[in-house]
Amino acid sequence: MKTLVMQAHPLDESFSTALLQAVRQTLESSGISPTVIRLAQGEEPDLSRANFEHVIAVCPTWWGSPPAILLDWLQRTLAPYVDGNQPASCSPLRLVRRLSVVTSHGSSRLINRLQGEPGRQTWSRVVVPCCHPEVKFEWISLYKIDRSTPEQRATFLDDVSSRFTSGRVPA
Repeated sequence: MKTLVMQAHPLDESFSTALLQAVRQTLESSGISPTVIRLAQGEEPDLSRANFEHVIAVCPTWWGSPPAILLDWLQRTLAPYVDGNQPASCSPLRLVRRLSVVTSHGSSRLINRLQGEPGRQTWSRVVVPCCHPEVKFEWISLYKIDRSTPEQRATFLDDVSSRFTSGRVPA
């Protein structure tokens, strides 16, 4: 499965980078050679030639949303397909059959639900419709990261890795 992994975090020494490394290593050990793009380092995926079937976004959720650099990329890439100027079936993500978001929140799951989960809604309401009609969407999140222990973060890293082992597709 042709896989794109995009990371959006400005710091090399962050939990987001540890998540990126876990995803990349797991995919590679499963025989998948992902294309890895770090948006905060000025890299951008070329979706015009690559027919990705799996897109993985690795990013924190800040103030209820993905980082601005990722939102900017989403808007520039998908605006014509979201605003109705172009049919979603022509989107550069039209072949994506699996969309995964690996993220962290400072707040709890309850607070996120009470706020309407705006970050998750961005992906499910804006990005998912631009993907293949049978896309599988998964939201993988560590809540309360600011109050998490090293053990909780390590457990989450293991959980993330287990989700990307060869052959595992979300229900």
